[in-house]
Amino acid sequence: MRQLGRDDRLAIDDDLQRGKSISHLHQETGHDRQTIRDIRDAGDPRQRTSPPPSPVRTSLLDPYHQYIRERVQAGCVNTAVLFDEIRQRGYAGGRSTVKNFVHPLRPTLLPEPGQRFETAPGRQAQCDWASFGRLAYPDGTVRPLWIFILTLGYSRCLYIEFVHDTRQDTLFTCLEHAFEALGSVPTEILSDNMTPMVIAHPGDGPVQWHPRFAAFAAFHGFTPKAVRPYRGQTKGKVERPIRDVRDNFWPRVHRIEGVADLNRQVATWVQTVADVRIHGTTHQRPVDRRAADIAASTAWSSSHRFWYGEDIVRRVYNDGYVRWDGHSWAVGYDWIGQNIVLQRQSTGVVVIRVGDRVLHTYPAPTHPHDLVGTLGPIPTRPRTRTGPAVSSRGAHHVSAPDVEQRSLAAYEEVAP
Repeated sequence: MRQLGRDDRLAIDDDLQRGKSISHLHQETGHDRQTIRDIRDAGDPRQRTSPPPSPVRTSLLDPYHQYIRERVQAGCVNTAVLFDEIRQRGYAGGRSTVKNFVHPLRPTLLPEPGQRFETAPGRQAQCDWASFGRLAYPDGTVRPLWIFILTLGYSRCLYIEFVHDTRQDTLFTCLEHAFEALGSVPTEILSDNMTPMVIAHPGDGPVQWHPRFAAFAAFHGFTPKAVRPYRGQTKGKVERPIRDVRDNFWPRVHRIEGVADLNRQVATWVQTVADVRIHGTTHQRPVDRRAADIAASTAWSSSHRFWYGEDIVRRVYNDGYVRWDGHSWAVGYDWIGQNIVLQRQSTGVVVIRVGDRVLHTYPAPTHPHDLVGTLGPIPTRPRTRTGPAVSSRGAHHVSAPDVEQRSLAAYEEVAP
């Protein structure tokens, strides 16, 4: 039966009671004849009682409602814990039923307020990484693409650099490039708990800094700061510029000829767009506030590089090479298994030595994952073994007991 409103059904029923035919009502109302017949056969809608209420459905969880409410009020809202507890009390239902029951009982958490703060000139910079997908080269090589971004807290001036990885050496290089571009080192640098900087950061304890990063910070004279875990909004001065790079700079990129080309383009964008706009918070151009930031910071010289003179200790592999900075460096077969020292010089060369003895001096590699230096054929050495090989694998044999050897005559004497 077509679903008509109550008023329409009452009107048709009244017309039927007055003697109007089904055909007449069909022509008058346009309703289907079968619909009108159904209304006639159903009787007076005014005397029709409402359907009985549906029976209340019971659930296996019903006996445990009060227990769950008490546990939620006590602070336990973890459904896995509650599920285990009521199972021990005899509950035979599923966990999803528990989750659906607990969900409306959870306390509503209001957003934690974030206090906006401004720093004095030269006081603080904030830095971060951001992924920009991958970059494909003409030779078919596809490499990850990241940006390192640093912003000065007072002026909001930016330094941005595209890189292919987020290793610790890359971080050090980007920071030193930022110091060089800005001409100074801020008093402190705030970041999240990125692996090249932080080993551990308990929510209620001090930060455990990576020893090499702590040495880098001490070398350049800044104090490292890390935001509390899951409080990324604390470094909002660098989060917003990342969105600007995606929304304002990236749509302007029409051709990419490599990372160096991207860095030229983004440097131009910073100088001509980002640093000369009226900032939404300070209501001034970052470039106009930059001088105050620089004057209150520590001056930095381009020759003051952390890794110039730093000793990098590496063990020589079985192929006579060491792995460092993404490259393989030839050392020699005589040094397999031993520790050697690599040292990068300000001229760009890399020195490999043992103690005061210089083994090799190599120019800086020009391509990623280079094989630096060559070794001759592997020397032939006699292989000697002083005893049987001991292995925990393979077949194991049980030694037979020693048996005394006797002549046959001895047995003939005792034979019957």
